Amino acid sequence: MIVTMSSAVPVKVLVVDDSVLMQKLMTQIIDSAPGFKVIGVAGSAEEGWDAIQELRPDIVTLDLELPGRHGLKLLARVLKQDPLPVLIVSAFGGPGADNTIQALELGAIDFIEKPDGTTYTLEGFMKHLVAALQRASASRKMIAAARQMAQATAPARPVVPPREQPRAGKTSLIAIGASTGGVPAVQTVMRDLAHLRLPIMVVQHMPPGYTAKFAARLATATGLDVHEAVDGDRLRPGMAVVAPGGPRHLEIEERRGELVCVLKEGPLVSGHSPSVDVMFHSVARNVGGHAVGILLTGMGRDGADGLLAMRKAGAETLIQSGETCVVNGMPKAAFELGAADRVVPLGQIGAAVGQLVGERPGLRTA
Repeated sequence: MIVTMSSAVPVKVLVVDDSVLMQKLMTQIIDSAPGFKVIGVAGSAEEGWDAIQELRPDIVTLDLELPGRHGLKLLARVLKQDPLPVLIVSAFGGPGADNTIQALELGAIDFIEKPDGTTYTLEGFMKHLVAALQRASASRKMIAAARQMAQATAPARPVVPPREQPRAGKTSLIAIGASTGGVPAVQTVMRDLAHLRLPIMVVQHMPPGYTAKFAARLATATGLDVHEAVDGDRLRPGMAVVAPGGPRHLEIEERRGELVCVLKEGPLVSGHSPSVDVMFHSVARNVGGHAVGILLTGMGRDGADGLLAMRKAGAETLIQSGETCVVNGMPKAAFELGAADRVVPLGQIGAAVGQLVGERPGLRTA
């Protein structure tokens, strides 16, 4: 049954969850958050689809385990019709985590884990749900702005700070940072870079438990040796590492001519752990002009300062173009700092990097 509620605020939320308890809990949390209002709840994928057509919410929260049609099918149907911000609210563990990765690949804007009373408490769930709604609301505005920007004149490029070190020759490392909307974006870029067989480091903002599955899916999609980074990992051609979600930052160090992964616990940097900025700064220090830095879609500004440090150290730096981002926050911040050598649409980043490392058009190998 679809339950309709009054809406007096611009950010309208539809809750799709088959648990009446979760419907009530989420309605209470969302209605108490400034600027948000639940306009309806639905208990199945079919009811969710009907509610979306009828109520036209700004944001949808979606449980993936629904009676009848799976939540993933509803997600795919919704996003095919309209790039509506969909926030996954899923139980952690078992198939739930894998389903969440699939949802992010389809284009879900974000995800949070349901409370289990121990690891994920009610208080923590409330905090994460409100924060995720705020991110989804910002992405909604970004989506609308991107449509207008696609028809507008591109902004003037800022004055680019000079490089402190000259560009080096051979590229020995590619570093990629991403956040909201980054799961499919990282997969696209790595798939297009796989034939280069260069070592790759990835920081994708995700909580613990999800990054291992994300790495496994990247390995399947790209044919590369992809896994969660382990302290002491020695990077080699055809290998990629994903920063584990949790309290440790991923850095790179050069030891006796080898590039070695280092995981260090530390405070949040640019609001995140692991942080793209921390990784990029370590690449700037230890790899310099022998690296390529790529900053993809994401909320906030994590990675902007680090990408600038990489550029000053002589590295080539690219950012995803705003019109192809789910959220043009991190790339936009890097652009405004003058940290990017190139602004490239998502589907062209692999080819652009190939040109930078000396690949000739038409000479790609599988």
